[in-house]
Amino acid sequence: MTIPEWCSIIPQLKTDGIIAVTLSEFAQAFGTVEACLKHLESIRWKDGAYCPHCGSARKIHHYSDGRRHKCADCRHVFRLTTGTIFSDSPLKLLPKWFMTIYLETAHSKGISSVQLGKHLNVTQKTAWFMRQRIRNVIGKDGSAGKMLGRDVGIDETYLGGKERNKHASKRAAGVRGRSTKTKSVAFSMRECGGEVRAHKVLSSKGEDIAPAVAENVAFGSQIHADDCCSYGALESFYAMDCANHSQGEYVRENVCVNSIEGVLARTRRVYAGTHHWWSEKHSQKHLDAICYRLDQSGNAKEGVVGDLMARGLTGQEWLEYKELTT
Repeated sequence: MTIPEWCSIIPQLKTDGIIAVTLSEFAQAFGTVEACLKHLESIRWKDGAYCPHCGSARKIHHYSDGRRHKCADCRHVFRLTTGTIFSDSPLKLLPKWFMTIYLETAHSKGISSVQLGKHLNVTQKTAWFMRQRIRNVIGKDGSAGKMLGRDVGIDETYLGGKERNKHASKRAAGVRGRSTKTKSVAFSMRECGGEVRAHKVLSSKGEDIAPAVAENVAFGSQIHADDCCSYGALESFYAMDCANHSQGEYVRENVCVNSIEGVLARTRRVYAGTHHWWSEKHSQKHLDAICYRLDQSGNAKEGVVGDLMARGLTGQEWLEYKELTT
């Protein structure tokens, strides 16, 4: 991935050919509203100014404050942030938005809204809303097509606390092991040398897993899995190679599920260590964020921050707070 143009304004520290931007350098470069607006203008208006309401680029009037603009055709007054993830947010929060994007990508296991609020000196509610808007565009990355790799690892994990660790009054009756009564199931797929995808499924049964695999993996692909009986439903459509964990087998020649199990281990650590808990409603957004960070883990930090920032300016629909809480 190429280094974004905004890196040119940050002191460059080269290590093994990769330009490293520290937190202090990033905060210094984008510590003012004017610096953030200048960067957004270089991305969004790189081909010239246009109106986000009607799309006209014929004539755009610029107010003297440098923060407001007016379209000569539809007569709408707008800001550079209109129609982006920064919409309807005070411009004074723009440096905090930039810092949120940086922190969301800098931590391999993400950051909780409580901790983010402390870093930004905003309320947890504000930090949560900002992070949710960012994760909304992460989930809309436009992944094209299905996985076509020779080896696609699949596996699932259960997210949720053990009943014996809860107060006696809060324990659910008849819940043991792989029950979905108080736990959710995260199903992940990882192409060898390729991307990672994860879905929240109702259960680990074949009837719930098979549609997720069919949606993301091309028929006839080579799939590596463990010996879970649920994967029997896939044998008619895929070339299945299973590591028989029940017999103490974990690797057989090139058949191995360690890579996908690493994804699930990361998912459990994010759930239990970073967030401690998340609701079913927002579970998919958390999984999308985990996959995004894993996919971008080999890229320079500057490229990841630039990619995520560009996604927020593409004019996709943005979330309202009431939509997240109802």
